[in-house]
Amino acid sequence: MQKDKQSIMAKIKVTRKSYTRKDGTVVKGTTYYTEDKGKPGKTPESQKFFHPKVKMNWHKEDSEETRRTNALKAHEGNELATARALQELANVTTDTETKKLAKVDADYFFLKK
Repeated sequence: MQKDKQSIMAKIKVTRKSYTRKDGTVVKGTTYYTEDKGKPGKTPESQKFFHPKVKMNWHKEDSEETRRTNALKAHEGNELATARALQELANVTTDTETKKLAKVDADYFFLKK
């Protein structure tokens, strides 16, 4: 059972050479299987999109009051959680208008606290 599960999950085989440390300790070589993580420094396409923890119903087209009310309702009145969620949105978005408005709304809730 364990071997079948491991072979399904394994993507690439990693083989490490044995070596000797300066103090004389011999480290044996090992071979193991691991999930392929892709190229170093490249985020997989599936993880490039922002997935909020709470659906806020926040839209840049809405008025300031509506945006803030919807965001606060989604976080059940918790101003700190609302501010952090809006700050997270401002940090990851590539749209300049969304970034600006989300930051303004986040600052509003941080100062209100």
